[in-house]
Amino acid sequence: MATATADSDLMVKVGKMIFYITCAVGLWFFYWFAGIQCPC
Repeated sequence: MATATADSDLMVKVGKMIFYITCAVGLWFFYWFAGIQCPC
């Protein structure tokens, strides 16, 4: 049972990391695309 709890904790941490990285890349791409669209 202890190993299962550790595994689920690890999965939650990995999931959050992937989620935050995806959000950061999405925001960066959005700003980059907006910069391409508007050269002001």
